[in-house]
Amino acid sequence: MLTRDDTGPRLLIIDDDPLLRGMAAHTLRHAGFEVSEAEDGIQGLALIEQRPFDLVLLDVMMPLLDGYEVCKRLRQKRFGSRVPVLMLTGLNDSASVELAYEAGATDFISKPINWTLLTHRVRYSLRAGVAIESANRSRERLERAHHIANMGSWEWDADGQRFACSPELARVLGASDEVIMRARPDDFLAIIADADRETVRALRLAALVEGQPYQLTFAIKRFDGEVRTVFEQAAAVIDHNGRQVAVEGITQDITDRVEAEERIKRLAHYDVLTGLPNRQFFSELVSPTLDRSARLGAGCAMLYIDMDRFKSVNDAIGYAQGDTVLRLISGRLKASIRTSDLAMDARVPNQESMVSRVGANAFTLLLVDIADDKQAALVAGRLLQAIAEPIAFDDRELVLTASIGIALYPRDATDPEGLTRCAEQATYAAKSAGRAQHRFFDEAMNVRASARLARETDLRHAITDGQLRLHYQPKVDAGSGIITGAEALVRWQHPERGMVSPGEFIPLAEESGLILPLTDWVLETACTDLRRRADMGLRTVPVSVNLSSPSFADDGLRVQLEALLARYGLDPSCQVLEVTESLLMSDVERAVARLQELRDLGFRVSLDDFGTGYSSLGYLKRFPIDELKIDRSFVTDAWRGGRDGAIAVSVIALGRAFGLQVVAEGVETMGQSTFLLAHGCAQQQGFLFAKPMPSADFDALLIDNKALLQRHDSVSPAPSAGARTAVT
Repeated sequence: MLTRDDTGPRLLIIDDDPLLRGMAAHTLRHAGFEVSEAEDGIQGLALIEQRPFDLVLLDVMMPLLDGYEVCKRLRQKRFGSRVPVLMLTGLNDSASVELAYEAGATDFISKPINWTLLTHRVRYSLRAGVAIESANRSRERLERAHHIANMGSWEWDADGQRFACSPELARVLGASDEVIMRARPDDFLAIIADADRETVRALRLAALVEGQPYQLTFAIKRFDGEVRTVFEQAAAVIDHNGRQVAVEGITQDITDRVEAEERIKRLAHYDVLTGLPNRQFFSELVSPTLDRSARLGAGCAMLYIDMDRFKSVNDAIGYAQGDTVLRLISGRLKASIRTSDLAMDARVPNQESMVSRVGANAFTLLLVDIADDKQAALVAGRLLQAIAEPIAFDDRELVLTASIGIALYPRDATDPEGLTRCAEQATYAAKSAGRAQHRFFDEAMNVRASARLARETDLRHAITDGQLRLHYQPKVDAGSGIITGAEALVRWQHPERGMVSPGEFIPLAEESGLILPLTDWVLETACTDLRRRADMGLRTVPVSVNLSSPSFADDGLRVQLEALLARYGLDPSCQVLEVTESLLMSDVERAVARLQELRDLGFRVSLDDFGTGYSSLGYLKRFPIDELKIDRSFVTDAWRGGRDGAIAVSVIALGRAFGLQVVAEGVETMGQSTFLLAHGCAQQQGFLFAKPMPSADFDALLIDNKALLQRHDSVSPAPSAGARTAVT
């Protein structure tokens, strides 16, 4: 029913008697209603088709279409489905009244009409219509809400014989209309999962007999066979006399929510790649097992399994295939351990999942009821054998190894974190002993680990607190004595220990992951020095860099270099980026692309320590490089001839054939320098010419070397300042 604010309620009178119709219209208009008139049913239906009315007065006895037929057709119209209809009839028999209601009439008014009461009957019908319309809209909103919430309602009569459900509940339960029509109360219990059926039966009966409300989540197998999870709550229905007449409830399908919660739980507790518990969840699972072992006086062993050289596996077969290998290894670990070896917890779907992935290439597991360390060693040996089984990839086989550290409870630690930490330290010992084996934890490892952690902390502070220094070792043209370049080398001025050897802290930086921020510091500092020298008017010489593996592999290297050059106003043409053979050979195709990218930017590239690594000429000709550096191990005795001399001469000849510049490093005697110069290697670097020196001393050396520069014509042109440095 529609109402408007600009006029009173709009009425339509359909009656073939003009006198009665006119009197009714006059009476209602006088009462403030807007009234339209139709002399028969066809005209009246046409008016209803055009505009909405708030109430229709409809005569029963009319030509062409009687009132019953008009009412039926009116209910099919867009504006007539809910409008109140008062039938005007002179027929007082019950059959006529019944026909009126069946046709869709709201009420009827008997003729002759009491004109005084007509207005009141109309007003009452309008108020009732508004109330009914409001109830209908509330019901529709509730039905929409139930549909959105995937919820339906039901009612169970006090006699226990009738279980009525709403259309939405029928949809939730996957039941057709035919099923709902013939279903009995027990049929709605039969679809509940066996494990929950008796609980639901008891709760429903208690609600029906004793009026006890309940809430419960349980599983059902719908009438169409689909398994779902539902939430149900119910309460007793009390009539106005205080009698319990039924139980009403709602049942909601919460399967999607439960599955989402399970997914969130798995993401929080389990490793996505392998499906194993993660470090945090593993610790939670281990705690009650250790408590049990403490009560029983039983022993446990924590095993930490770390895959050996797995980065090389990823480099060789790619990260996607590497993930496949890790999944396969996790399966082997689970399959190779007997159920009796594993800690048990009711929250874990199966006991095998107590194997945990705690790192990129690392796993842990807890062995329970261990009598002695021999039993733990046997399990570790079985795991190593399982891991070492060949893995077929395309047309090749991959054989992996792992190192295993073992910590015993309660000897080494009494909590999950402590046991894991001790086992991990024992793994380092296994790797140091040659890999592919196991080692037990001892206190000496803890001392070493604590010392190593302290050194890492010191190095981290050194990077951020200004303890690092940048030194430069000149590269010299041995024939003229002119400085032609320099290599940037980082030094650590410890506030208590003094100058720390690079041989001590560079490996520590590589192992701890600090090599990247350390290299970033060197890059920034070298560029600062180069800008300062250019501003001082000093001759600019190329500065060499020894790129670390993480820096070279970082996809952000190009952006980093470009940003540094732009910030300091430097040119890349005088920069030499040094890389090692082993670094390039880890992923040849990627290395070639990265080297070409650097050269395209204007950097020169040098192959450092040539001859100590792979030294494959087939690969050498593929690498876009500009310079070869002869390793100091061949330079030391080159002047004596023999194999070292032959290698040095060969590298010089190879460089000339490939159009590369050759630099000899580690030159310490005049005999070495003369030999190299005689065979065509003028570019030399070593203590014979200068040791690595602070930046200020190198500035002074450049000033002193300026006079030599003026006396020689074969001098490289001085570009604008530029450098990209790394750690060596």
